[in-house]
Amino acid sequence: MTRLFREWLLNKWRRNPGKDVLHAYRVTFDSLHGRVVLQHLLDEVYCQVCPTHDPIDLATHNGRRSVVHEMLELVDQAEWPDKYVLTNEGAETHGH
Repeated sequence: MTRLFREWLLNKWRRNPGKDVLHAYRVTFDSLHGRVVLQHLLDEVYCQVCPTHDPIDLATHNGRRSVVHEMLELVDQAEWPDKYVLTNEGAETHGH
């Protein structure tokens, strides 16, 4: 289980979900229905402030916003693929 979690973490931060997934996001959210859904998620989840100070409610609200945020990143990455090309300019290997 630890190995799977480690691999998931590494892939999570690489921002490379694959061309098929990005294409699916772009096709879905370029449609009229997709834009309606995305606007609903922005209005009702992402741009809302949690109305309580209860830690469970805050964590739940933050989790919901995290999912919408990741969806927004993937839509953006699908629309602008060169925006997320990571380079390692000037990195030294220190003999490795």
